[in-house]
Amino acid sequence: MTGISEAGADDGLVQIGAVRAFDPLPQAHETARKLGEEVMEAFSAFERLERAATFDEETVARGDVLLELSDVVQAVANLAAACGVDDMRPLMAACEARNRARGRL
Repeated sequence: MTGISEAGADDGLVQIGAVRAFDPLPQAHETARKLGEEVMEAFSAFERLERAATFDEETVARGDVLLELSDVVQAVANLAAACGVDDMRPLMAACEARNRARGRL
């Protein structure tokens, strides 16, 4: 898969790019529920990755985690759009500032 490194980017940035929200969007409540569902699926995939006993199992599980994370990003974009947001960049900048203040970055 293109864009996948073993340890992540040296600068700590993870590029996501623009994400097109579903059209038409489901109702806001359904969109929020779907985000929770996708997060749990990503967590379950990660648990399978942690339990992988062979290289082949790890390779498959890692791919599953990445696919589920893509679904999470899509669900986030859908919920943002359902809340009337079409540009998350200012919100992500504020999030980064909060995390810097907390010593996480």
